[in-house]
Amino acid sequence: MENTEERYDLTGAGIDDAGEAAYSFLTSAKVERKNALRVRLALEEALLRYRDEETAEGFTLRCRRRFRAPRVELTVPGEALDPLSEGDQPDSGALTGMMAQMGLAPLWQYKDGTNRVLFTPKRKKRSLMGSLVVALVLAVVLGHLCRLLPETVRLVLSDKVVSPVFDTFMGLLTAVSGPMIFLSVTWGICCIGDVVSFGRIGKRMIAKFILFTVVLTAAAGAAVLPFFPLAAGGGQAFDPSELLDMVLDIVPSNFFTPFTEGNPLQIIFVAVLIGVALLVLGEKVSVTTTFVEQSNYVVQLIMEAISTLVPVFVFGSVFRMFLGNEFRLLAESYKIVLIMLLGTAVVMVCCLALVCIRWKVGPMTVLKKTMPTFLIGLSTASAVAAYPTNQECCERKLGISEKITRFGIPLGQVIYMPGASVLFLVAGLCMAETYDVAITPAWLLTLLFISVMLAIAAPPVPGAALTCYTLLFTQLGMPMEAVAITTALNVILEFVATALNLFGLQTALTDLGGSLDMLDIDTLRSRT
Repeated sequence: MENTEERYDLTGAGIDDAGEAAYSFLTSAKVERKNALRVRLALEEALLRYRDEETAEGFTLRCRRRFRAPRVELTVPGEALDPLSEGDQPDSGALTGMMAQMGLAPLWQYKDGTNRVLFTPKRKKRSLMGSLVVALVLAVVLGHLCRLLPETVRLVLSDKVVSPVFDTFMGLLTAVSGPMIFLSVTWGICCIGDVVSFGRIGKRMIAKFILFTVVLTAAAGAAVLPFFPLAAGGGQAFDPSELLDMVLDIVPSNFFTPFTEGNPLQIIFVAVLIGVALLVLGEKVSVTTTFVEQSNYVVQLIMEAISTLVPVFVFGSVFRMFLGNEFRLLAESYKIVLIMLLGTAVVMVCCLALVCIRWKVGPMTVLKKTMPTFLIGLSTASAVAAYPTNQECCERKLGISEKITRFGIPLGQVIYMPGASVLFLVAGLCMAETYDVAITPAWLLTLLFISVMLAIAAPPVPGAALTCYTLLFTQLGMPMEAVAITTALNVILEFVATALNLFGLQTALTDLGGSLDMLDIDTLRSRT
């Protein structure tokens, strides 16, 4: 498969030929056929709109790969025309931006008298489960064999070979984590579109998402906290000044220390500040907004590349535990899986109770309608893969108005992740117990706040959880070895967290639709 660039006439025959060329390129690039077909249909629809507007006589189609990622770019000279926008929907720009973040929509740009439409469909990716299992088994086998070596040899192998590689990988994660969170939050705010759209649609929805995340994470924390030892003696006394210090510490002394120190709360604070400023200024800072957008894509691409090295990282970290006689830490961390399942059950019960009690519908009816989406998330760990089923469930089975779902589903899949928040909370508690970190009331509040903020700020890309663990444990004063343990188990926990995210989103949108009088109660209560 080679990169191609062809010019076509803006006629029916030219549009058909371009669509066929794009489809052939994407299928040869191992893009799923249904996704390749969606790109073809969207490309042809965009070209038909350009033809109807008589913007140009011809267009150019470029099909190429960058770092193995397939890209189809359409360039049409003439006046600016966004073929993706919906003229009667003022928030369509925000919707397109969020969909593009998840790889579900193309991007449009007008530059130098030319309309450019970029399609970047996601390749079908192999699950990391198999690679991680192989890495774990190989690390255990080689680790046991190395225990037969003299202690001096094991120490040299650990200190001179394995540890430098581990530390380099952790340094790379730390370097990428701050910019990734910053750019994700900043660009997410810019994707809202404008202040009017934010006030009309986004404000109430975002407020409910944040409130639900805090309440559900706190409920899960209250349920699992009895399984962990609180700090004895004076550590249990709550000092209000500690809470005040935590709040004041969110505001950085300058814009640089949050990144050099890896402080996630301060990074998010700076990102929100700059994002809102860009949103208010609008077209006056279009160049800066474009820079943020493109930088966000660059960092996400780097993060996806780093995520492919996770099996190697897991192998090295587990192997190093054997060399240092610390494998018991991983063997004893099974508790994190059990506690995560308990937290998931608590959150699901709370979400179910909210819908069933407030809107008077049977719990089995709600579970029956939401279970297909839940199972897709549980089996794929991908909210994007569950998107079509999620939309169909919300609109046709739960009776939520399209005015809510068309904006709420993509927005919710980006910022509403109660499953991820519970996962970060559980990981923090389990690692605190493992590494003898005192669990005090102030520490718990800090953990809750950081878990919620990271769940909201983390972009929906592979490897994002790795950077979140790095920031979480750094802020809580835990050794970076905790990242190795949670990363090894994250491949299992991520499936549960994704399924919980989807279930929580469906119930939150149901409640929001009812409160805005945009919910068909009869459809919700129907058993079909």
